[in-house]
Amino acid sequence: MVLPVDIAYIADELQRHAEKLGEAFEDSDANLDSDPRALNLALQDLLDSLRRLDDEEPNPEYPNEQPHTGVKDIHALGDYGIDMLGRLAALAGRLHLPQRVRGIEELALPLACWIARHGGELGYLGPVVNGAASVANSLKQPGDLGQLYGLLTEVVNAVKPQISQDTASTDPTRPWRILLLNRAIVATRSHQPALMEEAFEALTEHLPDAAPGFFREGMEQMEALNYPTRVRIVVKRYYDQWCGQRVLH
Repeated sequence: MVLPVDIAYIADELQRHAEKLGEAFEDSDANLDSDPRALNLALQDLLDSLRRLDDEEPNPEYPNEQPHTGVKDIHALGDYGIDMLGRLAALAGRLHLPQRVRGIEELALPLACWIARHGGELGYLGPVVNGAASVANSLKQPGDLGQLYGLLTEVVNAVKPQISQDTASTDPTRPWRILLLNRAIVATRSHQPALMEEAFEALTEHLPDAAPGFFREGMEQMEALNYPTRVRIVVKRYYDQWCGQRVLH
């Protein structure tokens, strides 16, 4: 299932996971530096603030006046919420609850999309990337993967320029790098050439060092997994462009 971009859904799922974490925390003798119940309360307060922002409507007499919600910086609140989800997922990991780790990290994706839809920029991507990968691994139908691609594109478009325009870093673990690679994989698995071309163009623009390896592995997958012809054609074109040239010595 592709998770809905809905604050109420995020809050309900978070509460469900947090209750299980709280029980495990009470029974654990691990030396944990944070109580998951406290993190959950902080996150629920944040989600309540965001929900109020959704509920308020602009005054038609003053359309440019911002609602008085107390929510002053949607960018900072987005990063704060995603960071808190990451910390809660890390606690779940220390409590040896891998299912809760995945469930909590997956909530970072709809939260990031909600922030993006409200004009926010995203600067903390780790939990979002992990959660999106978990969702992708659970999906089999090309149509569902196409929907996931749409969410990933919202995230890509909302990433802060200082991250998306940084071409100097070649760190293979950089979340921005993983996000673009995973989005290209999701596009391929969606079997939609238009999405593939969009994702591949972004990949070659932002990660030219990763492109040859990506398309080389993609061609191998075309044979191993028997992809449709329309998908093979697109991958082959990019493979020829990025891997087909040979240098004579």
